[in-house]
Amino acid sequence: MNGGDYLDRERGSRDWRLLPAALCGWAASLAAHAGFDYCMNHDGILGLLPIVIIGTVPFVAVSGLAFLRLSEPLRHWLSIWHASVTMCAVAAVACASCALVYDLLQWRDPASRAAAGGEVVAVMVIRVTSPAVSSDRRSNDCRLDARTLSITIDGIQQNSSARIRVYADQPECGKLRQGGTYEISGTISEAEYGAMPLWLTDAVMVERVRSPSMPMRVIDTMQQAFLTQTAQLSDQGKILVPGLTLGILGQDYVPVEGADAGIDSTYATQVEDAFRRSGIVHLMAVSGGHLAVVAALVRGVCSFFLAPRRVSALLVASAYVMLSACVFPSDSVSRALMMGLSGAACQFLGRRGQAMASLSWTTLAMLMVCPQMSQSFGFALSCAAVLGIVLFAGTLNAWMMPVMPRFIAEAMSMTISAQVFTLPIQVLIEPELPIFSVPANLVVAPFVGFSTLAGLASLTISWLIPWLGLQLARVASWGTSVMELTALHLGSGERATIPWAGGIKGAVLVCVVEAICVLSAIATRRILTAMIVQEPDLPGKRLIVNPVERLRMWMERTRKALRELQWEE
Repeated sequence: MNGGDYLDRERGSRDWRLLPAALCGWAASLAAHAGFDYCMNHDGILGLLPIVIIGTVPFVAVSGLAFLRLSEPLRHWLSIWHASVTMCAVAAVACASCALVYDLLQWRDPASRAAAGGEVVAVMVIRVTSPAVSSDRRSNDCRLDARTLSITIDGIQQNSSARIRVYADQPECGKLRQGGTYEISGTISEAEYGAMPLWLTDAVMVERVRSPSMPMRVIDTMQQAFLTQTAQLSDQGKILVPGLTLGILGQDYVPVEGADAGIDSTYATQVEDAFRRSGIVHLMAVSGGHLAVVAALVRGVCSFFLAPRRVSALLVASAYVMLSACVFPSDSVSRALMMGLSGAACQFLGRRGQAMASLSWTTLAMLMVCPQMSQSFGFALSCAAVLGIVLFAGTLNAWMMPVMPRFIAEAMSMTISAQVFTLPIQVLIEPELPIFSVPANLVVAPFVGFSTLAGLASLTISWLIPWLGLQLARVASWGTSVMELTALHLGSGERATIPWAGGIKGAVLVCVVEAICVLSAIATRRILTAMIVQEPDLPGKRLIVNPVERLRMWMERTRKALRELQWEE
């Protein structure tokens, strides 16, 4: 096999050739953001940084000319590595360049320059990009994300495109709808925390400039009708069913009219904290699992009606887009949508699924289109979970199958694989380790699918047939009640979590511990494999003292004996 065959060969979901390029692109994007901030804070020479980065690609490419004088076998292997290094360099330069351009545009934006000098009162025209949720500041009722279109300070109006988080009070909260354009007055400042670089606090004088589009109004109507029905459920249903379906907990929802949803804030805080400490809080965020449930349903219907492959792929892609539009926007939703569309494209073209390549391409594309996502913990957690499942879920499942039932092995392998890769990032967010994360996920796993499907069905039907939407929401609450009990039992008390070192040191320490555990598991696997090798002079394999294997063999022999049994008349 020559180098070209190696580079061009497809290897299905485990095709990891683009993974180094994606990792290099991510690292370069983070480095570019950090370098830009350093230069701005220390009056550095920013103009030299892009030149140094961009010059990396020609240098790496030209360095391959030295391979011409080497022997054929050595040149063959070096050509493979040279192509990989060049691809990594190109990805790094592309992502770093996009990050630098983004930071430079944001730095030169009139809104950012005004906020850099301290708090200033301004009149802004904004386009709302997310629904209003409960505020994380005591002085305001709600918050929402938006993109500025213009800013007016001291009577001088300037165009702007900065991302901003708006904090407002009632009744202004009920006036701001996702997809609409509004003129609003408030105090603009640099963000103290959060993903948005700017804040607009104490927003008043909200005037509508342009109403949301027709699709956005339909989506808003669907969400409002669904949340109206979930408000009639039990306390846990009011909180968890919207979280499982839309990605927003019930206590964070802000009604249009400012009415009270009837949720006990103390109980809501207790449930949310229990979910976090038990390691199942990720279920309250929309991710690829929601898209997988919808895709399975659509493919099942298409298979029943014998729909062509391309028709099925188009319907699955349409379902992905509609679901992503109906839920609350987040970085994990964007990642899941891009990967889902990639999988639908593979189905349309009649090619094998390329999970690893799709994840790598999605990561690179999103880092170039939205460079700020390289600093998003939500996006990092979503990508890390998928990476862990793709890389190790199959191997862990094969290891566990001989010692436990198949459905338990599959659930454990996916849970452990995702947890291993997301745990270092979780430590960066909060320096503690959830002890019962794996058993908690195993307990709730059988209920997540049907609860999610029931919740999505309620979302779809509540605005048309309210009473049916209420019944479907109740069905979803049956599954969330199991999640609540699991979280309260496993996530309560001082022993639910282990304090851990925070920051980069804590993440590195987690990686070291995980590496030791992986090496120990590999060594144990090799020892067990050596125990069951064939004897040189005897047929068959040694029998390991394994209760599951012994039970399986006993059942097989019992069935065989019963079949061969001769009954006397």
